[in-house]
Amino acid sequence: MIRLIRAELFKLRTTRMYLGLLVAATGVVVLVSGLQFALGEDSSLTIEGAASVIETEADLRSVLDVSGVAVLFTLILGATALAGEHRHRTIATTFLVTPTRSRVVVAKVAGYTVAGAVFGVVVEAAAVVVAVGWLTATGNAIPFGSTVIAGLALTPVATGLAAGFGVGIGAAIPNQLAAVLAGFGWVMLAEQLVGGLVPDLAQWLPFRGAGAAITGLNPEIGAVAGIGLFLAYLFVIVAVGIQVTRRRDIA
Repeated sequence: MIRLIRAELFKLRTTRMYLGLLVAATGVVVLVSGLQFALGEDSSLTIEGAASVIETEADLRSVLDVSGVAVLFTLILGATALAGEHRHRTIATTFLVTPTRSRVVVAKVAGYTVAGAVFGVVVEAAAVVVAVGWLTATGNAIPFGSTVIAGLALTPVATGLAAGFGVGIGAAIPNQLAAVLAGFGWVMLAEQLVGGLVPDLAQWLPFRGAGAAITGLNPEIGAVAGIGLFLAYLFVIVAVGIQVTRRRDIA
């Protein structure tokens, strides 16, 4: 299994998909973080979450929270793990090398979870550079404390688990475009719709509930419980993906 996980990590290092999504996510985070500060003092050009004054750790943590952007990108990344192999017709070779298909799926989940965590570290670091640079340049204090550190530490956990969840989606839906659209649609449409119609149910959903709890945005559940809840969802989607992968004919 360790060999298979290493192989998956090697594939990620040698493909443009990972780097492309990482660059795109980092660019979005830098842009949004910069706009939060640049437009924060202009009441006519404010954006949601704009920080005109950073006085407390909670203010800084709010600005540094990039989980919403990063999680979506790593979910898409994970969705291409198996679905991408079907698209490029390399899946037959993969299964010839490792005939036990469940081992392949589990190895991809583990490898992409690690890669997703690294993704989160890089994107979070970009947000920190923007925030610290802006506050330093404007002569403002930097309220960097334990709650900020906790938020920074938990974001990679969320991005890693989201990548693993995406692998499960890609295993259950072998078509790459369909898998990506399913993941995107679930986060951006289905969960938003459920949250709007049944607010009490929203906190128990994978991303709006468990994912938000991991990064501290859903205090009713808490980070530890959020991780446990997300792992339960991850187990279910991966189990479904394994069953579909086992039964699917490979051309």
